Amino acid sequence: MLKATRNAPPGKRVLFVDDSRLMRYAGGRFLDQKCDLIMAENGEQAWELLNEDRQIGLVFTDLMMPVMDGHELIRTIRSCRHQRIRQMPVLAVTGSEEANAREKALAAGATAFIPKPFSADDLSSALKIHLHGEIPDPELVMRGGGQQPDHPMFKQLPEPDYYYLRIEQAFAFHVRQSLDLALMHVKLSNHEHLAQRFGQAWARAIMRNLRYFLLRELRQDDSVHQTGDDLYSVILMGTHKAGARALVSRLRRALSGAKIRFASQEIELAVRFGIQFPDLVRDDSPAKLLAAAHSLFDFNSQISRIR
Repeated sequence: MLKATRNAPPGKRVLFVDDSRLMRYAGGRFLDQKCDLIMAENGEQAWELLNEDRQIGLVFTDLMMPVMDGHELIRTIRSCRHQRIRQMPVLAVTGSEEANAREKALAAGATAFIPKPFSADDLSSALKIHLHGEIPDPELVMRGGGQQPDHPMFKQLPEPDYYYLRIEQAFAFHVRQSLDLALMHVKLSNHEHLAQRFGQAWARAIMRNLRYFLLRELRQDDSVHQTGDDLYSVILMGTHKAGARALVSRLRRALSGAKIRFASQEIELAVRFGIQFPDLVRDDSPAKLLAAAHSLFDFNSQISRIR
């Protein structure tokens, strides 16, 4: 394995995993001047490095490797007890013929895919998006007089405007990468009752606690937005229908019977979920999608789905 030779800020080092010397050479050639790079020849070496090096913030991994393959590496990362590792973006490097491998990698918890053979632009864009939180492609600039979406003016947009912008960005990215996208909505059903009984300040505090729970359980690439007084909307990047439904089932189990304690009060969380699987090419505007999400909670069901 090749150790990094330069210092990097915490969480800004990149791990590239491939058993092919040619692929490691290509990855090193394209990435070496753009990030602090470290390499491994298989999943076992990569796992050792992830536990030793707290500065690693992003993983590129091949899927077909000896000793420990990429699928097992992804599963091991996603089941790690350390949040730093568990929530790390993991990009699977796959060929166009590996459709089954892509599905398996998504199920294991892959964040996104990089095509093989990859280009310098493929890896550079992945760094900007998944390591630095940028959307570099000019076609994704939707408003703001030509400013990039990572510009501070966009981060100051109020909700739900920022949610709408993020959906537009996600749509464009997922269409280009041929990835699935899901939108999950989490409603605090007893919000009105809590506000009336304990006041708006307590109701907002309970919503904040619900947000902390979601941020702890979701991947780093999934963005959480408060789109209503009692509603959070989550953009699930690279998530197919089975994965989104499995996530909702897991969150429901985790929240079943959950309570929050304020002073001497113990308050139960009554939470419902909704999932949308938008058509990325022809679907309605983000505002119409959110309106549809609000309306689905009018129905008395624990999990509601649109399309």
